[in-house]
Amino acid sequence: MKRTVLAVGLVALVALAGCSASVGGDGSTVDDGVEVEDNSTGATNVTQSVGIEVDDSTAGQELTAVGATYPRDDFTVDAAQHDQIEIGVDTDGDGELDEEFDETHISGVNNNAFSFDVTLDTGYTLESGDVVVVEYPAVDNPSEPGEYVVEVRLNDQQTADATVTIG
Repeated sequence: MKRTVLAVGLVALVALAGCSASVGGDGSTVDDGVEVEDNSTGATNVTQSVGIEVDDSTAGQELTAVGATYPRDDFTVDAAQHDQIEIGVDTDGDGELDEEFDETHISGVNNNAFSFDVTLDTGYTLESGDVVVVEYPAVDNPSEPGEYVVEVRLNDQQTADATVTIG
């Protein structure tokens, strides 16, 4: 199931170009790089997959960090254990994870009330066009429906905005 969620998220994340597509039977939407397991208002401990396409600012570097910042007054990000987080890379744009990293690659997980950052020891060198996806299992959705912008970070040097639709 987790691999399927990541793969579905990757399909829409390849370009972070604003394309939308319905996913599965749960009514969630992939939109601008965020896939939400449960997009209902007020849902708690929701698994969200966020992604970012590697550009020239991080190409050639080792994959060492990925994170996201949610709108401060709308979402709550709780702590997650290393074994609850999955990270993958689609290297060829086909929507399938070609590289996967688990708790053995995670050296740290930090969160506050509205963001998370995962640090890694992967040995994987990022290439331009790779799509890095992190699946984080402890996000509480806002109580109001709408579209919200999430900032996704890669190696603390590259950022991209993604949109998540709630409700």
